[in-house]
Amino acid sequence: MRKVHFSFFWQLLFAFVITTLLMSISILATGHTVFRDLETEFRDRPPVFTEVWAERLGAYYARQENWDGLDTMIATYPYGEAWAPWDETWELPVIVADADGTIIFASDSEMVGASIPPHEQPWTTPILQDGEVVGMVALPFFAKRPPADTNPDRDYNTWRIDIFENALKRFFLLEGLVIGASLLMGFLFSRRLSHPFAALHAATQAIGSGDFDVRVPTNYSGDVGELARAFNAMAEALNRSDELRRNMTADTAHELRTPLSVIRGKLEGILDGVYPATEAHLAPILEETELLTHLVEDLRLLALAEAGQLSLELQPLNVTGLIQDIQVNFTPQANDRGIILALDLPPELPKVIADWRRISQILSNLMTNALRHTPHGGVVTIAAGVKDEFLEISVSDTGTGISKEDLPYVFERFWRGERSRNRSSGGSGLGLAIARQLAMLHGGDIGVASALGKGSTFSFTLPLA
Repeated sequence: MRKVHFSFFWQLLFAFVITTLLMSISILATGHTVFRDLETEFRDRPPVFTEVWAERLGAYYARQENWDGLDTMIATYPYGEAWAPWDETWELPVIVADADGTIIFASDSEMVGASIPPHEQPWTTPILQDGEVVGMVALPFFAKRPPADTNPDRDYNTWRIDIFENALKRFFLLEGLVIGASLLMGFLFSRRLSHPFAALHAATQAIGSGDFDVRVPTNYSGDVGELARAFNAMAEALNRSDELRRNMTADTAHELRTPLSVIRGKLEGILDGVYPATEAHLAPILEETELLTHLVEDLRLLALAEAGQLSLELQPLNVTGLIQDIQVNFTPQANDRGIILALDLPPELPKVIADWRRISQILSNLMTNALRHTPHGGVVTIAAGVKDEFLEISVSDTGTGISKEDLPYVFERFWRGERSRNRSSGGSGLGLAIARQLAMLHGGDIGVASALGKGSTFSFTLPLA
């Protein structure tokens, strides 16, 4: 069965909703329980106010034989000795109904004429005449008699307050227990949600201190799992970048060491009189100096391109003319190596917005690389065509090809197919890295397809004008 994963937002929302529902339900349940007990306690005790009312109203009905003038009679309440021990300060709402439950008097006059529902009539006190119910009276249900064991020295008000205080104490005690349980559940749930973020925080600190080998578990679902996998990918990229940085430092030192050693040896030999200061001995020094100049310029260009600080002179470019110029420029080199240089172009190619000098540099780097690795009698072909919204230009050769293991690294600095690092056959190792950065600066991309013994095809794209 496929597992359903919820985003972190929905997980948090679910947690808050569940916590709120639990607390709300607990408040309702606790309040219902406590006040139901309070209601039972009052209901199970006989009324005291209503006994006086029922007695007085029953006597009134016996005299009148009806309820006429009831308003006048009730208006005297609670004055006079007949209503002792309560005086006017105990005035409470009252409802009087006839035997059918129809309200004939109420402190709230709007209730007169309405009926007391059957399920509420048990809360009233019947008014009896010769054992027959002639009416019913209702007062606030909290006006009940204290239990028999109540301290007689306490007045009725104090007893009522005690009842409410005890009920509230039970309510808050039970509610406190429920809230505590809810908080514990929230703590455990939050801990489970925050655990992966704690791991990410620790891993981030480790990355900040230079430990690029740290990784976080990815066995989480939803957004958290995606975040963990993205973090590991970032850590892997940083680790790779740090490794490339160290390799670049070592490679740059290696590339500089050889020409500097040649220059120093030749100059020391000339100064010591071992070699005469002739053209034959000075020319190698000049060649190594030019090599250093090209290497430093390539490094500077690559650094600017990677930082996005290399300025481009963008304008509509006729790619057909540029490719034909490249063919003319590299034909002598191809002939010297016994390599056929071919073009595979359609009759017309759309223009692109590009920097002519930088595109020429990309093609020159790819052509140099292709000629270097193509044996005598091989073929190097430059082709172009429209692919989706881009113009694709490719340089193919029938050379030695690149192994599958090396393909991911061909565009990295100082990479060479030859492990011997011979500059005469492998170049400086910066040409393809520069080509990739220049293609990306133009909004395109570059890639390679190759197989050992069958040759390679390097292709780059440029957005159409």
